[in-house]
Amino acid sequence: MKRFILMLATASVVSTAVAKTNETSVVQTNNVQKVVVTGDRVSLRAEPSLNGDLLDRAMRGDELVYCSETNGWVGVQAPKTLDVWVLGEFIQDLVVLPEKLNVRSGPNLNYPVVAAVTKGDKVEVRDEFNGWVKIVPPESCMVWISADYIKRIDLPVEEPKPEEMVQAPEEQPEPEVKPEPEEETPEEEELPALLLELDGSRMQQEMVTVYGVLRRANPGLYQLVLIEGEWEEPVCLIRGNEDQKQELENLLNRSLRIKGRRYWLKSTYLPLIQPEFIDPDSLILD
Repeated sequence: MKRFILMLATASVVSTAVAKTNETSVVQTNNVQKVVVTGDRVSLRAEPSLNGDLLDRAMRGDELVYCSETNGWVGVQAPKTLDVWVLGEFIQDLVVLPEKLNVRSGPNLNYPVVAAVTKGDKVEVRDEFNGWVKIVPPESCMVWISADYIKRIDLPVEEPKPEEMVQAPEEQPEPEVKPEPEEETPEEEELPALLLELDGSRMQQEMVTVYGVLRRANPGLYQLVLIEGEWEEPVCLIRGNEDQKQELENLLNRSLRIKGRRYWLKSTYLPLIQPEFIDPDSLILD
């Protein structure tokens, strides 16, 4: 398994049960309530908010298991295709060792907690990275999707048993059903604008040099990422001035070396770099 060192993490083994306001849970029945996705590339988030971390995308026609809903968001069971992570030192022979262990959306303590597993639970391992283990989401893992992009699937009606059958009433003429208007495809939601409020407790405007591949980020921002296989690790945010915007747009997905001033924000753990020098490498990545 591929490994490369980004940071040394320490364990965080705590309970993750958080009360959600105005949340309504589904009454358990013999049948599983499901929803179907009605949009294309609809965001699955860690929290019921546009500010929640983007975990994955659901496609039109995907069926997801309904869990709960709150304030226009629907909680669904995380699809098995989603990758989640736990600290490897607390897993032995695929079994969880501590009483409770946080499950996170990425291999780093800065990623949000999306579930928890308990002592004795078995996990299905997919990969390993820098002391973290990539696993299949446990059944308790719930993600959030906007209610505007899903439709409930009606539960099947159970046939009555012979002893429960009663004489059917006289048939009534069925009411005329008007055809439903065609459903419009909802527009894909965009990432929210990031609040650029400086963190006064940290050193600002330090001159640094950073390396990585340029990707899009929040509106008006880009980010540099390090690539290892299919995994992309964010390095920093990039904010160009008016003269640099077109240059950065032309350098998307290119490997760059950027020298500039580093700023720390309150709204994200990533530093923000104001470029003074942009050097594109000869390597071009799709």
